Amino acid sequence: MPPTPAIAAWYVVFVTTAAQLVVSMSNLLVPTVAPKVAETLGVDPVLVGYQVGLTFGAATIASVYSGIAVMRWGAALTTQLSMALCLAGLGLLAVPHMGWMVIGSLIVGAGMGCASPAAAHLIVHHTPADRRHLMFGIKQTSVPLGGVIISLTAPALAVTVGWQWSLVFIGILAALTLALAGRGRPAWDADRQPGSASARFEPFGGVPLVWRQESLRWVALSATLFSGIQRILVSFTVVYVVAEGGYGLIEAGILLSLAQAGGALARIPMGWLADRVKSGLAVLTLLCILMIVSSAVLVFLDPGWPKPAVYALFFLLGVSCLGWNGLVHAECSRLAPAGMVSLVAGGTSFFVFGGVIVGPPLFAVAYGSIGTYGDTMWLMVILGALALVLLYLAYRASGRLRRGDGR
Repeated sequence: MPPTPAIAAWYVVFVTTAAQLVVSMSNLLVPTVAPKVAETLGVDPVLVGYQVGLTFGAATIASVYSGIAVMRWGAALTTQLSMALCLAGLGLLAVPHMGWMVIGSLIVGAGMGCASPAAAHLIVHHTPADRRHLMFGIKQTSVPLGGVIISLTAPALAVTVGWQWSLVFIGILAALTLALAGRGRPAWDADRQPGSASARFEPFGGVPLVWRQESLRWVALSATLFSGIQRILVSFTVVYVVAEGGYGLIEAGILLSLAQAGGALARIPMGWLADRVKSGLAVLTLLCILMIVSSAVLVFLDPGWPKPAVYALFFLLGVSCLGWNGLVHAECSRLAPAGMVSLVAGGTSFFVFGGVIVGPPLFAVAYGSIGTYGDTMWLMVILGALALVLLYLAYRASGRLRRGDGR
């Protein structure tokens, strides 16, 4: 039976948060235990970079069409599809063969791409509008939370009972979430549009829709830059502080965990603040400025700095570089044309995943020319400054849209 109206809003948030947690843990597991996975397969651990690329490449493509799936099949069924794909992909990742690892990574990525548009549709249609940024913030908290859980559990399982047991753990969560989403299907999928012209004839999903509306375009492009900065921070923090900061590997892991914790703890209060000031763009701008400043300080990191100051720096990096995601999705949902929330969410996810794919390779190319990790960290500052410009353009375009004199 569907949930009662009294718990409907929070049940939606619970299910969408659980789904986001599953996809977060699914894409983080293999990189987290890469040495053990490589040992099982008999390959070089560096190949994990290709696995990440395959996963997010599939997620990027799936996000283009997942908004159409929500319109045609319903948000609850699409959420179930996301969990089913993650389950299938995780099962294939457990097979000790490179070919199955490739296929499993692609299927997990497809499951990732289905999650956000379905969640956006459910939150917009089944939660209070004046608390929407908060609801998106709660849902997106599961992304860094998934990183914390995997970081704390997967290595321990890998060295004791085997890394495949982490796949079992995530698979159980995926199966439970699939069942919970099914409980809401009668109510949540009542608005599906199987014969919708937009669902049938939009060959590139919500990407053209996001690009055509000026305010959406600037927010989505800023999200691409934010996503690239986030992935650079997560991917290169450890090697930077170990190679040039004078820190040991364990302490470097602690610093990265502080950044993840900062991102997890920031998303809910940032959503609450956006609802209070009635402007997601204003809070995004605040985070962007903090991102630029903290990234600039990171460039000059020195082993002689007091430990509390370094810990505070990485916490603030997490707040700013990882705390933006829920605000972006909420803002794009607000700007979406009527009845097009899932399409816009899919288009927005395309830009977000694009930043994940482009950010680390761009950093690697820059490092090859510059030669030091510290100086290459200026790339985060530059990308942050460009994002600030895009947010200003989004603010101007949003103002014209409200006045009805521009798109």
